Order: sequence, then C-alpha cells, then structure tokens
Amino acid sequence: MRRVVITGQGTINALGQDVPQTLAAMREGRCGIGELDLRDVDRLSVKIGGQIKGYDPEALFNRQQIALYDRFTQFTLIAARQALDGCGLSFAGELAVRSGVVLGTAGGGVNTWDENYRTVYEEGKNRVHPFVVPKLMNNAAASHVSMEWNLKGPSFSVATACASSNHAMGLAFQLIRGGAVDVMVTGGSEAMLSFGGIKAWEGLRVMSKDACRPFSANRNGMVQGEGAAVFVFEE
Repeated sequence: MRRVVITGQGTINALGQDVPQTLAAMREGRCGIGELDLRDVDRLSVKIGGQIKGYDPEALFNRQQIALYDRFTQFTLIAARQALDGCGLSFAGELAVRSGVVLGTAGGGVNTWDENYRTVYEEGKNRVHPFVVPKLMNNAAASHVSMEWNLKGPSFSVATACASSNHAMGLAFQLIRGGAVDVMVTGGSEAMLSFGGIKAWEGLRVMSKDACRPFSANRNGMVQGEGAAVFVFEE
C-alpha cells in the first residue's frame, strides 16, 4: 500500500474566497450565514443561508464560459485552480495519464434547473439554451477540471447526499493507495441557493429560519450553504 499526501488545497465559500481568507474568518469567529439575496426570496419561508456575497462570475470567466458553467462548476474551477497552483504540478505525458479527478456534489446544476424551469413554465418559452444538459449534469464540474488541467485518468463524480465529498475523497485516496493512479484532484461543490433549491428543502421541514446551532438543545434545523473545496492528493 502506498502513502497518500495532500499537496494542494483551494476553496470558495461564505467565509472567504480562498484558504487564507477562510482560515482568518474562522479564527476571528465570523459567521458566513446571513440573509439570502435571491430572486423571489420574499416567497420563501427560509431566508437565510451561507451565501457567497460579492461573487462576480464575470470577473473570473468570459461570456462563453458562463454560458457553459453552472454556479457549482464555477466554484469548483475556482477552488481547483488554487489547489493546482499550490501543488506545483504540470500534467503532461505519463503523469497526465496517471492523474484524475473525482468530485462530490449532491445537487449538481440546481441553478440551471431553476432558471430553465422558470423559462419554460413561468415565462412560457418553448426553447432553452442548448448547453442546459452539459451544464446541469452532476459530473460537469469533474469533466471541466479534467479538460482544463489535462487529467487523463479516472474522471467522475459522486452523489451520495451530504456525504458526497467525503466519499469522493475516500475514493481518490483508495485509487492512489492501490496504485491505479498517482495524483487525484478531489473534494466537492454545491450551489443550491436558488428559489427552487430552497423551496424544495422547505418541503422537508428540516430548515432553520433563524440560525445554525448544531450543538444546542434548542436547535430547530439546518442551514444551507454554497461553495467548493478542492484538494490535490498525491502518492
């Protein structure tokens, strides 16, 4: 069995848009949960979440990329770039063949689903963007990471609800330890903070309307967040 080490890490979340910002916010005890800024938020009974405020995709992606990347894929690519820049690897030749990506996501392209259901049902249009399917599918983020960084080994996603990213990282670990690959990009991403995404969770009656307090006897539910965390695992 081979040893596995972590050589790169990246994140974007409600506390910060990279690892140093996130760690600083945690040390200072800042809370990333606040009022949601969403379309039709007044129709929701749950109006709080761990939303990434001040996020501007146009500052990071061109128009063609935005047309192809759901919000969860955008977050993944941002975190992946940080992680891969940090590890210092360049993927070519044999290393590219023996490097892959496995990412977790429970919801995938929820924002894309939401936008296009609105287009068809609320606005009455009979046509949607031709990139809807590749944009919303759960393996979209993993596919774009593999293409952008020339990772020619295993490339897939894991969808096991709230355990998705943990399972993805476990699989990445096992693939390296067993000798199938030498490097895996792994972690996960979620972006379910949309009207349809929150409305669906409201139906479960497990959401808190005021605060996240998981260790309190008075807790009254969970709070949704969004973001991504990506690591580079190596032999």
